[in-house]
Amino acid sequence: MLRSPKEIVSGALVAAGLILSPVVHTVLLSANLLVHLGVLGLQVVMTRIRRVPPRAPARIERAEPFVSILVPAHNEPPEILVATLRSLSGIRWSAYEVLVVDNNTADESLWRPVEAECRRLGPRFRFLHVEGLKGFKAGAMNWARPQADPRAEFLFVVDADYQVRRDVLVRAVGHAADPRVAMVQFPQDYRNITPSNRGVALDYRHFFAGHMAMADRLGCVPSTGTLTLLRVQALRSVGGFDESVVTEDAELGLRFALEGWKSVFADEPVGNGLMPHSLEDLRKQRWRWAFGNAQILRRNLGAILFSPALRPIQRLGWIVVLTAWFNFNLIPSLSLVLLSLLPWIGWTSQVQPYLLVVSGFTVLSYFLLRFLTLFQILIREGCSVGDVFSAFATHAGLGWIFSTSWLKCLWRPDEPFLRTNKFLGARLGGDWRFGIVEIVTGSLYLSSAGLLIAADFVIAPVFALLMFCARLAFWWVGVQMRRTLEITERLAETLIPDWNPLPAEGEVLAEDQGTSTTR
Repeated sequence: MLRSPKEIVSGALVAAGLILSPVVHTVLLSANLLVHLGVLGLQVVMTRIRRVPPRAPARIERAEPFVSILVPAHNEPPEILVATLRSLSGIRWSAYEVLVVDNNTADESLWRPVEAECRRLGPRFRFLHVEGLKGFKAGAMNWARPQADPRAEFLFVVDADYQVRRDVLVRAVGHAADPRVAMVQFPQDYRNITPSNRGVALDYRHFFAGHMAMADRLGCVPSTGTLTLLRVQALRSVGGFDESVVTEDAELGLRFALEGWKSVFADEPVGNGLMPHSLEDLRKQRWRWAFGNAQILRRNLGAILFSPALRPIQRLGWIVVLTAWFNFNLIPSLSLVLLSLLPWIGWTSQVQPYLLVVSGFTVLSYFLLRFLTLFQILIREGCSVGDVFSAFATHAGLGWIFSTSWLKCLWRPDEPFLRTNKFLGARLGGDWRFGIVEIVTGSLYLSSAGLLIAADFVIAPVFALLMFCARLAFWWVGVQMRRTLEITERLAETLIPDWNPLPAEGEVLAEDQGTSTTR
């Protein structure tokens, strides 16, 4: 979304260039189409790579290595964080500590109960509160690293809303038996899911089942920020977390690869968290993921393409995994709107029909290629065709984010960290703003279709209507997020009194029976 005067002026200049200069219009559309076909086509091909069946963790033959569990927190609901800490207290591992790193939470009523809970849980739980710290989550973890027990061979990062299995460290350290493994990443799973919001859950799942499984095969695994085991030696060798990008986790995985370390994606559920429960926070989260990965590409594209540390197939893998949340629809959809206006404002151009074809083909191929990617990943996961359509509609409904975030990074590469809110009381605060944007853009596409029909175009209106349908899908996302809120509220009612940690593999707790998951 354009906000600063510089961005508004830049956007106006691009629009003016598209209207006034057929040459500029043609060059931009053609370049966009080539990148679009290259990236989305590559995703279709690369995500066909079948994942390796989850490898069994190696047996730990020596004494259990010491693990420091980092739980970064900022303005978290204390009841959620307390439940996470109780989960961590049940881990079956003798040599570990838990460091709760609360950074810049000014309201003492939020962090004092967590501090008290750490005291109650015993000496292996340490609460660290710091104010005035820069660098967001990355800064907090860099600040906490020297506070960890000097015996620690591994760090295990757990987000404040995650609950874990009792055997999580057995499995995580087992996957890192090879001393060349710098990182073990587990998939993100969620507990506030029912069939009514399954489309959102499957949109998350397709990334792990497709892109991350591909990355594990090709040696280009990024971190995704939680349920991540890191070898302390490797982390020191690359200088810790990068505080200048908003997806410091994915950037860390790339630096490990460039320095010759191995990273592993272990596709097995070892913990679950909470999906965002408002549309505003879902969009903030997806914006952060897409924008942050664009930052990484902008800064490291040369290294990805030419570093001798990467094999050619790894280079392609990194491009695919870092562009997983991109689409290239902004320029062609803007072009459809502007081209539909030309005859009615007195501008004529002989290339107008050709530009409409290029714009329309870009939009059409987006729908086909993105659906094909989701289809082949989710069908492989045992999902139904209806599930695929639900996930695709969800992804299309969030398309405005995926088409604008990477472009914004070209103009303004620095962006503040957009934190995902977990407080139920602030649930729908910004949804109306996003609704207005979707109504306006949807109206533009619908009007463009009408103008193109009036100008005797036959095929071009179909492409504008496709973009209109994508904006309608936004409302489907909103319905699912309201359902997610209801589920999260029900979970919150019994979060502390009836809390139990997740069972180890093979165990089933009574309250877990019948729970929906993303699998």
